[in-house]
Amino acid sequence: MSNLLRNNSYDDKVTFENIQTIFGFYLIPIICIPGLIGNILCIIVFITNTMQRLLTTQFLLYLAISDTIKLSNDLLYSFVIIIQIFNQQFGKKLFLILYRYCHYINTVSTLSTAWFTLIVAIERYILCSTNSHRRICIQKNSRTICNLILFFSLLIALPVSFRYEIIPISFLDLTNQSTLSSSIRLSKFGSSRSFRLYSNLVDLIRAIFPSFLLFYLNTRIVYLLSRMKSSTGSAFPRLTLSLIIIIGFFICCSFPDALLSLILNMGYIDETYRRRTIREITDFLVTLNSATNFGIYFSISYTFRRSMFRLFKRQKKSYYPTTYEDLIHRQRLQQHQNQPLNHPRDML
Repeated sequence: MSNLLRNNSYDDKVTFENIQTIFGFYLIPIICIPGLIGNILCIIVFITNTMQRLLTTQFLLYLAISDTIKLSNDLLYSFVIIIQIFNQQFGKKLFLILYRYCHYINTVSTLSTAWFTLIVAIERYILCSTNSHRRICIQKNSRTICNLILFFSLLIALPVSFRYEIIPISFLDLTNQSTLSSSIRLSKFGSSRSFRLYSNLVDLIRAIFPSFLLFYLNTRIVYLLSRMKSSTGSAFPRLTLSLIIIIGFFICCSFPDALLSLILNMGYIDETYRRRTIREITDFLVTLNSATNFGIYFSISYTFRRSMFRLFKRQKKSYYPTTYEDLIHRQRLQQHQNQPLNHPRDML
């Protein structure tokens, strides 16, 4: 029986290492690098004058910033995995140094992404329901709302950085000499009942509660959009449709990860290899969610495409005459244009 358990544990470890290599070495860089470029383009587009006139832009800007942080953090994890393949000792040392900080950044980004997506859905629902009073209220306080979401995400995720601790361990090498190394394990606070309750609360806040609310809002937005589609232009329905897809994609990608953490009590380092394998897959879905928004905006929203193309549109260069006669002639034309219109015929 013990040999069977040992064989299953070894098989689970091999499966985990293979899955970790596939996702860390291949899939995460393939997803994160284009996703980072897309989110950076989103940030640039959303701060342009063309997009600033739209109410939703402020929330989408902060959502793109949060997704950029998430993808950067996951790409760093992928680099560590790649380093471990070529230099296992240095890669593990780097993993131990970065893990607690990356775990905190990951929690902050997933919390903020969830609530930025939720506030986008609330804002779009209010726009579709034509409640002018609430619309003006959100418009005036959009930046404050985004800053508060970011601040509370940083604050709520703070205990996560104390979940693990690095401990020195010694072992005998091949020459029977004692060698010092390090390992990471749950801290006393991380293994306490209070942290478990805190972890459940974070899982509810970051995905479970937002997912149920987003599902309700999404169905209401679809219903309201179908009723008002004939009486509005094409820009508003297209932008709303892109946001509906983003909300639906968030629910599909983020809900499984939070559900596994909440019900199955699944962490990462402190779990079995089988559960860590499942967690690698669900974590990848969360990463995929942060990398797809640019493609959705670009393929559906005409306003977004037009604003992005203007970034790459070559400005026409103006060539001015350099001779003295041409300069005098140009000055006279400017003076003539700046003269006040005194006669009514000059105003026609």
